[in-house]
Amino acid sequence: MFITYRRAEIAYPPLLGEDTQMWRFVEFEEHRPWFYVMVNRRQKAAAWRTMLLIPSEDELEDMLKRRTAGTLIEAIQVVLPARLNGSADWTMERLTELVRVYDQDERVLGYDFTTASGNTYSQRECRHALDAAKHQVYSSSMGSA
Repeated sequence: MFITYRRAEIAYPPLLGEDTQMWRFVEFEEHRPWFYVMVNRRQKAAAWRTMLLIPSEDELEDMLKRRTAGTLIEAIQVVLPARLNGSADWTMERLTELVRVYDQDERVLGYDFTTASGNTYSQRECRHALDAAKHQVYSSSMGSA
């Protein structure tokens, strides 16, 4: 989840509707993957691009299921902590596939992230579950409409 601070709030009149707030910065203190989603929204004759910062795999999955008509996912980048990517720093890579791994009781055990570089990173509670099943949440090749 992203943390916000009142001192970072931008006190503009609501430009995007009454239920929106604007922030100069947000904080993310969890050392787990998060997502940068490039979206193209079309409404009647207008279209505009925006970026969404999604804090978790389940939030991304929910967003993909609930997106409105006319909303196209142009690309998803996954931001990976050093402990997953094997480097000394966080990295950001284009996501080509996200797979949910779950057990026979449908409890989520974790996720596998495949990136455009061809690397697959795993964030799992139990890496060697014998009864694990997989479900593809996202694939860049499945179209974005």
